[in-house]
Amino acid sequence: MKRVSFAVFTLIFVLAAGAAAHAEGSRSPWVFDVDLRLWGLDLGVGYRGFPLLQGVDTTFWGVAGGAYEKMSYYRQTEAIIRGEYPGPADDLVFYRADAKWWLGVAQGILWNERIDANRLEALLFYRGRFDENLIETGDLIDASDLPDESGLFQNTLFAGLAYNDILVDKKHKTKGGISGEVSAEWGPAFLANTVYGSSDFVRFNATARGFFPLYDAAPDRPGNLFSMYLGEFFSADYAIGLGGTAVPYVIRRTFGGKEPRTGLGYAVRGVDSGSLDTNLKLVNNFELRMNLPAIALPDIVPGALVHWDVGYFSQVGESIASPQSGFVSTVGAGLFVNLFDLATLAAYIHYRLDGVNADGFALVPFDLQFGLHY
Repeated sequence: MKRVSFAVFTLIFVLAAGAAAHAEGSRSPWVFDVDLRLWGLDLGVGYRGFPLLQGVDTTFWGVAGGAYEKMSYYRQTEAIIRGEYPGPADDLVFYRADAKWWLGVAQGILWNERIDANRLEALLFYRGRFDENLIETGDLIDASDLPDESGLFQNTLFAGLAYNDILVDKKHKTKGGISGEVSAEWGPAFLANTVYGSSDFVRFNATARGFFPLYDAAPDRPGNLFSMYLGEFFSADYAIGLGGTAVPYVIRRTFGGKEPRTGLGYAVRGVDSGSLDTNLKLVNNFELRMNLPAIALPDIVPGALVHWDVGYFSQVGESIASPQSGFVSTVGAGLFVNLFDLATLAAYIHYRLDGVNADGFALVPFDLQFGLHY
């Protein structure tokens, strides 16, 4: 893990340095997006040097990546939800090797002078993926009868609209403003989606973020002294199986959008990651973030936060394991360090308010994440 993390952080620094080396006074036509995973990464490369409309950015994207990851499947019996699962804990997890590839375009419609980026843009992507679930005897997913219980070859079409008015204070690491996105993703059977596993679904997603600066102890200081701001994140996700087929697990266990994220477990921090996978999911995260004095350099800034997360799940349209629907909620706190705005390392403690996890405990004493939650 240390070698992989070091390699990825090195790659991030190299890409950032390359962009910074572009001629002074001009914007680089190249943009990069690196998504770190434990044993792998997804690398996105965008080119915005050929605008299709004047006064806004047109960014052509190519994304490719892969990983070997530990996954989970909890939706088998109600006993798991109560923390009373009688079998081996290893049966709740399995390992997956995957590959992903995307192609698409983000076309600006309105420009935002405040943040020097598109205010409103249209998104259109083709997404492909291949999953191989490395199942062992006794793994609960092996008895799930899911359309992708062994693995999946999947192709989807994605379209959306995104709004952005979030201004980042690069000196003092606060944020202010709102952003939002609405999207639809379609994975029909005829798009070679029955070659391995099966997919025949449509998914709708709405996501919003908001940040509000509260206090800056020394706004004119080159490096941060003490600042704090509020943050809120909301997402609603609804997937529908077409032609009488079930929605694939990789769709049920994630929130969609331009940047898919694990849910409802994980989206609500302190809930077993990947658990409560259902066709309908809603989550709201609320945080108070506090940036502490910079360490040695202005762009190495530690901080602390407190959070309250709430979620709702419902298996609309399909009958699977109990419970079919319900609410979850957690509170927690964390410490983090921002490294040159290129990476953030965060460590959390969470407490589940509505019950316990599969291990029988409501307290999660240590949760390490790369990046803040949103």
